[in-house]
Amino acid sequence: MQEAKNFKKPVIIMQVGIRSLAVSFPQTIRTNEYWLQKFPELFVQAAPRQRGKQTQLTQSIESIADMNGIDLWLQEVNPYLGDPFRGTVQRCVVTDNESSLLLEYQAAQAAIRAANLTVDQIDLAIVASLFPDVVGTGLAAHLAQKLGLHCPAWNLESTCASALVALHTAQAFLQTGSYQHILIVVSHIGSQAVNEADTLSWSMGDGAGAFIVGKAKPDQGILSTKIMPTTATCGAYNHELVIDDQGCPRIQTSTGENVSSLATTAVDQVRQCCLEAVKEAGVSLDHINYFAFNTPTAWYASVCAKALGIDPERVINLYPTYANIGPVFPIANLYHGVANGKIRENDLVLIYANGASATAAAMVMRWGDVAISSSSPDDLILNQNPNQVPLTIQFTPELNGNPSTKSDVRAKLITANFSDRYTILVDYLREWLAASQQLEPEEISDHDYLVIMLDSLMAIIFRRHIEMELQICIPMEKFFGDSTIHDLADFLLNQLAVVKVMNASATSSQAREIISL
Repeated sequence: MQEAKNFKKPVIIMQVGIRSLAVSFPQTIRTNEYWLQKFPELFVQAAPRQRGKQTQLTQSIESIADMNGIDLWLQEVNPYLGDPFRGTVQRCVVTDNESSLLLEYQAAQAAIRAANLTVDQIDLAIVASLFPDVVGTGLAAHLAQKLGLHCPAWNLESTCASALVALHTAQAFLQTGSYQHILIVVSHIGSQAVNEADTLSWSMGDGAGAFIVGKAKPDQGILSTKIMPTTATCGAYNHELVIDDQGCPRIQTSTGENVSSLATTAVDQVRQCCLEAVKEAGVSLDHINYFAFNTPTAWYASVCAKALGIDPERVINLYPTYANIGPVFPIANLYHGVANGKIRENDLVLIYANGASATAAAMVMRWGDVAISSSSPDDLILNQNPNQVPLTIQFTPELNGNPSTKSDVRAKLITANFSDRYTILVDYLREWLAASQQLEPEEISDHDYLVIMLDSLMAIIFRRHIEMELQICIPMEKFFGDSTIHDLADFLLNQLAVVKVMNASATSSQAREIISL
């Protein structure tokens, strides 16, 4: 009798899934021609640099054999080194009569209609506005007012992982029984968050997406979620308050000194997140029908596919269509997947998003009967081949000789006389930079600023090249700011001196020589 008295019925957890999807993009599609006409001086400087990138630089990356995370990332960058736009083709951008609030409103309305609901049936709204066009608190309350909602609405932000973090949050609320229909709205106004003269602006697009989350069939909906911190990428971007040409304050984003962390952590994060999510769902990668990765760069989808060892044909890459639309990618990927017939009911779908200085998230779900809004994106966008790699400007590389091999500069530096080391190292650095610019080494001074010759991507590649050659670690900050070739050479000589002290049995005269550095 005692056993019967203590018996508890098993708790049945309600399955939660997406009921409807909608996207909203600005009417203006900005191509690369915009920058070619408005900032021609950027391409006068870029032209020689791009020609050299497909000679020695590409070859040095291809010689990498160990293929750890950063090397895999660099390998996938290769096809884009000859393109100053780095694979960016077009982006939708807001104009004077559009705003983040308007795009959010349009997407939310369409998602509610697609779910056959009214605003009175929405009992919670979660809003993530990344780079909204107003400085201050988020737009949740303003959006709720514009939609005519009578329910709570609050802001949630986890950079590019915001949509998945919001979906995970909604799942928890729905399973408690507190709510029945939750509206999630996400927007990204990247074009307004960067200086147009900064090459970072070439990759930024605008858009919004929305979905309704509610009860799903017992065998459908969200199966598992894995969220992990991305604190290692703090400092990858800088954000500062500026006054624009209209006299309005706004947040301006630029590349930070820790930008290389985005490359060095990308492979490990997608592997850890996705593999743990798949394991928790009780399936394998082979069972997944469709992979939806956020793609902040043209090569990111390929990096994720190679990192997980999956067929690229099962992955969608919307970067050529929209450029970087941040947290909107999960919704846009799913929308296009359904609209193009790639996602069908009962398919297993894995969604992954990586938010810099925030979180990375992976989610496995079995697709249900999800409605998409009837107001689809422009047919040109919807039907465009998402895997093409068009290059607006292409410089013909001048290949000469056999592929370059690893130099013996480290051995030369270790064995050379003290007075000769600086010259050897500066010559080595100038030769690499000259190849990247297609200049003669004599045209580059050791007092030239590195930041003038290297964008953030090439700085990452240059850094990796030196680290492999000299077998030392270099902080990314040594390639930015006021750093010159002379400054970098001094730092490298000091690092090599430390290595020599630690690894060699130096004589007293050698020790005095090293200390003099």
